[in-house]
Amino acid sequence: MPEALKCPTCAAPLDYPAAGGASMRCPYCNSTVVLSEAQHPSAPGDDLAATLGPLLGSATDIPQVAELLRSGKKIEAIKIIRQTSGANLAQAKEAVENLAAGRPAIGIGAGVPSYNSASAAKLASSGLRFGCGLAMTIILVVGIIIVLAVRSIHNQLAKATPASTPTLVVLPPLPGLPAPVVPTFAHVAMEFGAEGIGAGLFKDSRSVAVDGQGHIYVGEYSDGRIQVFDAQGKFIAVWSIGRERYMQNLAADRHGTLYVCSNGHIYRFEGASGMPQGEMETNGENGEETYMDAYAALSGDIYAIDSGSNVVILGPDGKIKSEFSARDKVGEDVNLERIAALSTGEIYALDRTKGVFKFAPDGRYINRFGGGEEVDPAHRLPGQLFSPNNIAVDGAGRVYVSDDGPAIQVFDGNGHYLDSFGGEDVCFGLTINDKNEIFGCFRNQHTVRKFVLDKP
Repeated sequence: MPEALKCPTCAAPLDYPAAGGASMRCPYCNSTVVLSEAQHPSAPGDDLAATLGPLLGSATDIPQVAELLRSGKKIEAIKIIRQTSGANLAQAKEAVENLAAGRPAIGIGAGVPSYNSASAAKLASSGLRFGCGLAMTIILVVGIIIVLAVRSIHNQLAKATPASTPTLVVLPPLPGLPAPVVPTFAHVAMEFGAEGIGAGLFKDSRSVAVDGQGHIYVGEYSDGRIQVFDAQGKFIAVWSIGRERYMQNLAADRHGTLYVCSNGHIYRFEGASGMPQGEMETNGENGEETYMDAYAALSGDIYAIDSGSNVVILGPDGKIKSEFSARDKVGEDVNLERIAALSTGEIYALDRTKGVFKFAPDGRYINRFGGGEEVDPAHRLPGQLFSPNNIAVDGAGRVYVSDDGPAIQVFDGNGHYLDSFGGEDVCFGLTINDKNEIFGCFRNQHTVRKFVLDKP
């Protein structure tokens, strides 16, 4: 019979292990008690303590087992211990009961055998591997959850945020480099003229026209001078309609005939030389109406507006072909002063207060745009005309109106505002050639400018 056994640390009496063992734990102070040869019988091998002890020594630090014990889920904890250590049901259950009661899981009193060092090292290694694997699994799962959450938030924000057009950011140029070019509707491709009365100089220029050969005609409002330039703006000739005739507007056809609207009449001249070719027929029984403007269409017809806001169409022979009252078509009093027509027959006429009026080829009134009885220049919106002077159309059916800053505004054929160009100067005369090049007469700057489209 082995001698009485006491704890060397706290002197508490101890029970011998039932199956033998080299050491045990004191259940009172939890210190290790090493048994001498005389104090224990030979051990039969690894049993509960040898199999489960090292694992449970680290299992209390494993979040999953601890959480199960805190939640009272002992069966799940027993299953995990059995799966990890290979212990049987009784061994795993006893260990869980001890852990749940706050007692050590190894060396827990009589009947718990000791274990040898080799088995302890082996099981401790297994426990460490299990703990690391479990920790890595937890980290991986948490990482996946975070990624999914971030992706969900991103998708929700993407749905809630409307798509937007990228903003064009123009950075200041670096020293020594040219400034970046900001796209516009049209840019100045040529400019000529200066103040004066000599060749190529202007004093009160308000009208401009271009014929089919590219000749550019510039008319002075107050002294009757008409100057002729080639397509590059080089001066060719000058001639006069007479100092007593105020020049209201110019128009040129593809064959070089120049139509001059002056003092209520429309006169024809051979453009380059200035040779007179007669006068266009005046409308009305007694010629009481006087012409305000004329436009040379591609068909060869001349579209005119008279002082009674009647639209008059004249043939190449100068005779009236048809006419209609714009006031009757619109149903209100209008004062039309400028006119332009598309090759398809649609007519655009300008009232400087009420805007642009569009008519079908048969004279039917379609719509109006750009004007208003009262336009505040300080708070004017794009497409509102403040002080319009002239009107022109291009080969794409767009309508151009010269104005006071912006110089030229552009509309589509239905009157929807498209863009503007030419700066804040005042543009008077306006015409467009077959190449869709725009010519503006800038009276206050004594120049004529040719614009080339940047946008198709």
